[in-house]
Amino acid sequence: MINANGLLVSSFSEIPTELIQQLHTELSIAEQIRYQNGKILFWEQHYFRMLASLRRHRLGIPMDFTMEYLEAEVNKLLNIESPPLNCALVRFQFIPHQERVAFLISVSATKALDQIAPLQKYSLDLFKEVGIQASELSNLSTTNTTLFTIGKRYAAENGLDDCIVLNDQKNLVETLQGSLYLFQEDKILTPHLASGCQNFAFRTVFNEWLGSHLQDKELVEQALNPYELQKSKELLVLSLEKGGQSITQYRKTLYKTEASQKIYRAFLNQLH
Repeated sequence: MINANGLLVSSFSEIPTELIQQLHTELSIAEQIRYQNGKILFWEQHYFRMLASLRRHRLGIPMDFTMEYLEAEVNKLLNIESPPLNCALVRFQFIPHQERVAFLISVSATKALDQIAPLQKYSLDLFKEVGIQASELSNLSTTNTTLFTIGKRYAAENGLDDCIVLNDQKNLVETLQGSLYLFQEDKILTPHLASGCQNFAFRTVFNEWLGSHLQDKELVEQALNPYELQKSKELLVLSLEKGGQSITQYRKTLYKTEASQKIYRAFLNQLH
């Protein structure tokens, strides 16, 4: 089932032909959202990120695209699912259509964040074939989709679980799967937005929580050289789909996972 601009449809054949044509010819802006335990997680952060992306692409935002209206459209779709979904990934897609913006919303069942067990072995390397631009344009998820597609194929071909993306200044940006965190003695390092990482809503909320709840570590957002990977005790990848995944190996460097998982689980506990 899909919510197409407010109309619930069971297949693409029911979506107006001209809108399907726009899907093939026009840029679309996507946002993935997580629904669990009867609510949309981080809805306010997601909503303002979606609107900021539309403005950055110079697309007119309809007056009726309020936070309450779009939330109601998500719930309209979820309420018709059978059996009801307790946990779901919700995908928004916005498409320019007839001098305004149309949307598609789809959902897929998933596990709750606290039910996702991290992989016991998770190895990665640097993806160095091409770097992204270190600018605010790269904060948008649409900007580097081709690079991420190629990078994921590269990782699969080389038996890797993930790869770290570099920018044009040879600094760390994020991994192909999510936001990157480096755990060192008294601080947690993560690339700042100027590095070109995507400004995910999940990243924003997690960073705010780290900044206000850590007692013995300081969150530092800055440009990060790849050498910082070997100086770190633990690494964490954060994504809305797969939760908090600790990295166990980068090349010949092996990492522990206890501290990063403890902090991530503490973050999840306050979501209830």
